Amino acid sequence: MSILNYFDHPIKKQNIDYFVHLVRIAKADDVISNHELELLHRIGKKLGFADPEINNLIESTGKSDFIPPYELSKRFDQVYEIVKMTLADGLVDNNEMHLARGFAIKSGFNENEIPNLLVLLIRGIKEGKDEEDLFELYKKEKKW
Repeated sequence: MSILNYFDHPIKKQNIDYFVHLVRIAKADDVISNHELELLHRIGKKLGFADPEINNLIESTGKSDFIPPYELSKRFDQVYEIVKMTLADGLVDNNEMHLARGFAIKSGFNENEIPNLLVLLIRGIKEGKDEEDLFELYKKEKKW
């Protein structure tokens, strides 16, 4: 367990806010599928949360004030995981894409580049590419 779990650390708050966005994406179609639930638990553990914390965050519906990470690579990874969550149940709902777009805006991506960013991520995830490969491709094509 990370020492951050014992304090109200800004990084832990950032991780909680980010995870709440993931939960909202999963709940956008009013159903959290088993694939979405598995992905939420995998990402939650990656963020340092225990199963009870993950379950509590999934059940909560409170609003959060999201503060994105400073590093572009971390913001890209989070948008990648958000898009991956929209694709987890095999169906892309308009509400899910609206939330993904909103998250990308809150993460500091330019509104003009977001449509291309989302297309890049959706195609890449469907093709089985990982976030590092897609981030490199994003940086090359960022001239949009």
